Amino acid sequence: MTDQPPGNNPPPPEGGYPPPPPPDGGYPPPGGYPPPQGGFPPPPQGGYPPPPGGFPPPPAGGYPPPPPPQGGSYPPPPAPGGAGYPPPGYPGGPGAGYPSPGGFGQPGGHAPVGAPGFGGGGYSVGDAFSWAWNKFSKHAVEMIVPALVFGLIYVILQGIINGISGSFTSSSSADGFELSMATGGGIVSIIGAIITLIVTAVIQSAYISGVLEIANGQSVTIGSFFKPRNVGDVIIATVIVGVVNFLVAAILLFPGFLVPGYLFVGIPVVLIASVIIAVLFLFTTVAVLDRNLSGVEAVKTSFELSKANFGTVLLTGVVMFLLLLAGAIVCGIGLLVAYPLVTLIEVYAFRRLTGAPVAPLTQ
Repeated sequence: MTDQPPGNNPPPPEGGYPPPPPPDGGYPPPGGYPPPQGGFPPPPQGGYPPPPGGFPPPPAGGYPPPPPPQGGSYPPPPAPGGAGYPPPGYPGGPGAGYPSPGGFGQPGGHAPVGAPGFGGGGYSVGDAFSWAWNKFSKHAVEMIVPALVFGLIYVILQGIINGISGSFTSSSSADGFELSMATGGGIVSIIGAIITLIVTAVIQSAYISGVLEIANGQSVTIGSFFKPRNVGDVIIATVIVGVVNFLVAAILLFPGFLVPGYLFVGIPVVLIASVIIAVLFLFTTVAVLDRNLSGVEAVKTSFELSKANFGTVLLTGVVMFLLLLAGAIVCGIGLLVAYPLVTLIEVYAFRRLTGAPVAPLTQ
């Protein structure tokens, strides 16, 4: 009989505690026994995979990582260098694939130029007139002088065309009837109409370009209104609108050649159709110059915008017409004020109805 325990096991160390675990285990002894004297067991020697959940290996000392939050709703920690998170205060979309918090998109404000949808944009005719008068009063000289120059050019041009056309017209009377041979005058009128179209396009593009600079908040001079651009597209857009107007009028008046008395009804219908066409294509030239659109695209843009806001655009057109009428009544001198105001209103309406910004009122 020996003093060794059964099973040929070595005797326990002094103190009656079981032996410590092997040095590469790092786990406390089973059975809830406290660790042996001398402190905590040594840290693991490596070779163990990191705990599940994407956490890094526990730090030296053998303490396990803290438990994950309830529900697992928090995102993993950022990658080294802070990649994957958008910079603070960035107004655009989030970066690196993370969605915007709470599902919010772009902050409020004006829609980008060229946005497909057309909204009201907080536009009112009263605001348009107030803005136009404010800008005109601050730039009266810069706007009146070009309007005067362009008006004189237009009047002189029309006088020349009418004078030449009249010189080609001869008349004679026979048996009390006066016959007019206006073939030559007709040709001159056609040529004059083409020249007028080109000159008008140059005038409009130059003057509206200056008004657009005012809408952008830029400082303007008299020379700002003598810089025509996109004249070819303005001519194309004007011709398209003119052709549409002519075709509609021809279709509506054609029954008058077949049905007696129809013209008494057809003429008012044509006038109404002309007003509708004028409203639908009110912003054609402004669209060419403000958006640098082609003539065809400008016609489409004006049509879609006016169709979506027909009542508002109609009211705007009525105000513009009344201003021009009032200016013409005052011996035409009032047009030097009316024309700048009308152009300012037109540009303001286009910008606001498309959600584009305009310069604030000048104090």
